[in-house]
Amino acid sequence: MSGQPSKPSKRALVMCYSPVGSDARVSNQIRWLESAGYRVDILSQGPEHPDATGRGFRIGHPSSRLKLIVNAFLPPRARFRGVVEKYMPTAELAGNTYDLIIVNDHHLLPWVVKAVPALAKGPVVLDLHEVYSGNGTSLVYKLLIARYDDWLLTFITSPVFTKHLTVAEGIADLYRDQYGIARPGVIRNIAPYQELTPSPVDPENIVLVHHGYAAVERGIDIMLDAALLLEPRFSLVLMVLGDERSLAPLRAHPAIAAGRATFREPVGVTEVASALNQYDLELIFFPPRFANNIYALPNKFFEAIQGRLGVVIGESPEIVGFVREHGFGLVVDGWTGADLAAALNALTPEQITAMKQAADRAASDFSTRGEGPRFLAEVGA
Repeated sequence: MSGQPSKPSKRALVMCYSPVGSDARVSNQIRWLESAGYRVDILSQGPEHPDATGRGFRIGHPSSRLKLIVNAFLPPRARFRGVVEKYMPTAELAGNTYDLIIVNDHHLLPWVVKAVPALAKGPVVLDLHEVYSGNGTSLVYKLLIARYDDWLLTFITSPVFTKHLTVAEGIADLYRDQYGIARPGVIRNIAPYQELTPSPVDPENIVLVHHGYAAVERGIDIMLDAALLLEPRFSLVLMVLGDERSLAPLRAHPAIAAGRATFREPVGVTEVASALNQYDLELIFFPPRFANNIYALPNKFFEAIQGRLGVVIGESPEIVGFVREHGFGLVVDGWTGADLAAALNALTPEQITAMKQAADRAASDFSTRGEGPRFLAEVGA
């Protein structure tokens, strides 16, 4: 019918093994592809996404925790079949073809290598995100997680994939060196630009915040230890996602009982910067326990800049250069709670205000305004 807008001629499929609306990186991919004229279909555990104009294909999952536990003790291939493959909407996807397919992380790889060739008529890009090997030391990790992840990662060398991506330069080097693939392109976990201004600093009430997943291995325990050693003018807010198993050890920490740290409800990915804006300093204190911590360049860093906060980090090599170059944060010498508390206690309100103002000046450069075109070029869109 004349006068009706034409439908996009290009189709893309974006897949992730998570609820798609909770993943800021995947949300960016969808927005960038839609802006480039693609109709984006979603394959995920929760296909609803406000920016995707295509179909949603839902990945199912075992109906009980008992089934998950039983499958965890099976050999990796049998475990994958019992937990993932049997719940894939393979029949629903049949007959669809895509000009571009973006596969996020490693959880779906055995199915992808088998099923995607029939769906692809263009590039198939594997976005590896972070590092999925060597991220634990416990017996449970070694027996039930490590061998399964290591098996999944054997599929990243498949010729199905025309390109690999990751989040940071050091991680790109690691994948090249450990797996013999061409060095992945780097697309940072960057946040959309927000029209915000720094909130004023109250010298008697300086509020620290840490947001994201409640992953103790990423240093929340050290932040809580530090909270007990901070001067009374400081307090810590945890705006974290997690189930009761991950949150319980945090709630049991003495800093919570003493009122030096509190929890607040997390918000949706599009609301994070606005929620952070009322605070003063974001703690991104990732001790070098695992490769993922060492090479971390997380979305929370970019969200904090959009929230116009100062950032407090340790010697994290992917972040430290940005902090020192732009002056929007503090690099702590040492990885203990005492080290972190001492560095914070030495700050003046004027220094914190200057950090927040520096974040304001950097916010445009540290936003999706520049990263979107880089992503589209990397994936051949």
